[in-house]
Order: sequence, then structure tokens, then C-alpha cells
Amino acid sequence: MSREYTRLNITPKAERSVRAGHPWVYGEEVTAVSGEYRNGDIVDVYSSKDKWLGAGFVNDRSKIRVRILSRNTNDRFDEAFFVRRVKYALAYRKDVMGDDFSCCRLIFGEADGFPGLTVDRFEDILVTEVLCLGTEQRKDWIYRALVETMQTEYAVTIRSIYERNEAGIRLKEGLETGKGFVNGFGLRTDLDGHVEITENSIRYDVDYIKGQKTGFFLDQKYNRL
Repeated sequence: MSREYTRLNITPKAERSVRAGHPWVYGEEVTAVSGEYRNGDIVDVYSSKDKWLGAGFVNDRSKIRVRILSRNTNDRFDEAFFVRRVKYALAYRKDVMGDDFSCCRLIFGEADGFPGLTVDRFEDILVTEVLCLGTEQRKDWIYRALVETMQTEYAVTIRSIYERNEAGIRLKEGLETGKGFVNGFGLRTDLDGHVEITENSIRYDVDYIKGQKTGFFLDQKYNRL
């Protein structure tokens, strides 16, 4: 199998972990590197016996050397790949959440195939957190796909995307920390940071600029019943 990506071989223990579905390879688990790369690039992960295990984002600055992105040798990591991932994640969330789709966590990081990415929906506002360099470098593709898919497939016009990238783990990825509105994609950047949502028949005013994390613990929705 001939591939264009730099190859990283890993220990047998790490191989068992990856084969079992774990999405990370730690620095001490890499035994050999064949080729060159820049942090944030996509690399191939191979076993100690040169069996292909997957491809993922590499970063020497992080203890997590590789974050697995795909286990399909046919995947090409262009914009269309991330559009498909976004559409799949949103369709799944719509099926699972039903009427609660208007206020829920749309993307759960590695569980949805997006290393280090959280996307919460508060009606027509999306709040994001990015904790992976490779995802950060490709976030414009993801944001565009979110805005366009919500419009074309769910008839929802997203007013704004707000980033809450304050977690210190970003520094370990070689990323800056901060927060703010996303420019472009027809989005507004002049909002006051408040949005009203309904959850479990109760109305809340969510402050997605000053509130904890992304503004509201949407993953705890059913614990508040």
C-alpha cells in the first residue's frame, strides 16, 4: 500500500489500544518515524509489524503525539471529507435529540470524528472549543460546513459562531488561548453574548461569552430533568 503521508510505527501495546478504538497515540508509544512532517499534518500510524492502523493529526508539542482521524484507507483529507463528517454528525444528533436538536451539543470531539472539537448549539448561535492543532488548522472548513449544512438541510440560519478557546491545554498544543466571534461565512460579530433557550420546558438566558465552558453544560441536559 503506497501512501503520501509520513509513517509512524508504534509499540505493540499502543497497537492493541488503537485497534480497540482508542483515538490517541502518546509520544512514548512511537518507535520509529519515516519521513518529515510539520505539527498539525496528517500522518499514517503503523504497527510494529508495518500494518496500517489509521491516520491522524500529529503534534510533537503535545503528549498526545497523534490524534486518530480516520481508519479508512480510502479517505482523502480535503474539505469534502470534513463536510461529510459534519453532515453525518448533525444528522445523527438530529435523530438522537429530536425536538431538543435546537439546543444541544452538536459535535462531541473524537466521538464524532473531530479530534479536540466541541460544538454546542444554542438556537441560532454556535459556541465552539478547539483543543487540537490539526483541527484548528482546518476549522474554517468545519465552520463553513456547519453554517451551510444547518441552512440547507435544517432551514436554520446560524447568526453567529463564538469561540471559547481559553483552556490551558491549547498552550501544550502550541496554540494561543482566547475567545471571540468568528468572522466570515455571513456571521454576525456584534451580538451581546446572550441567547434565550428552552430546555425541559424551562427557559434560560445563556451567557455564552462569560458563562462557564461554552456557556451552559448542554451535555448535562437530562440530569436537570
